[in-house]
Amino acid sequence: MNETVYSIFDTNFGWCGIVGKEGRLLEIAPFLHTEESAYSYVVSKYTDIALCPGCLKEPKEAIERYLAGERMDFEFSLDLSGYTEFQRKVWETTMSISYGEIRTYSWISKKLGNPKSSRAVGTALAKNPLPIVVPCHRVIRSDGELGGYSAEGGIEIKGKLLKTEGHKFDVKGRLHIFY
Repeated sequence: MNETVYSIFDTNFGWCGIVGKEGRLLEIAPFLHTEESAYSYVVSKYTDIALCPGCLKEPKEAIERYLAGERMDFEFSLDLSGYTEFQRKVWETTMSISYGEIRTYSWISKKLGNPKSSRAVGTALAKNPLPIVVPCHRVIRSDGELGGYSAEGGIEIKGKLLKTEGHKFDVKGRLHIFY
């Protein structure tokens, strides 16, 4: 696959669009309300892009299985060029958070050697082009609040993803953090 290609598919969380080039994932646009909105999102961001459902079969099926509740460890080739070194480091650290685990923004900032960069970590996660594969939904605030989630559906979807991975919330909607 030498050109930029995309696939659009429906899941129990909503419509998803995935984009790839030369065997590497560029972007996932998850949880959109309609097929048309997924199509519009993808084609508005990329020029010279072609629909190719079979080209992205493996990541599509893995995302579908994950959203259906199956434990998945995503190991796809990613293309994170065009992003800052800090963003890439945040996303790489986030990818080390295993299925069913949660961490905090401050945990990531400490892992990066800059414990005062929690807000910058949150900003980088808000620009994550590959939600689910780069599991930014597993990153929450230190007080157990969910924090933000920039994908369509926001905090509701973040909570639903965490529940899919087996997390339970207290009466105030907070997670209990154990690590």
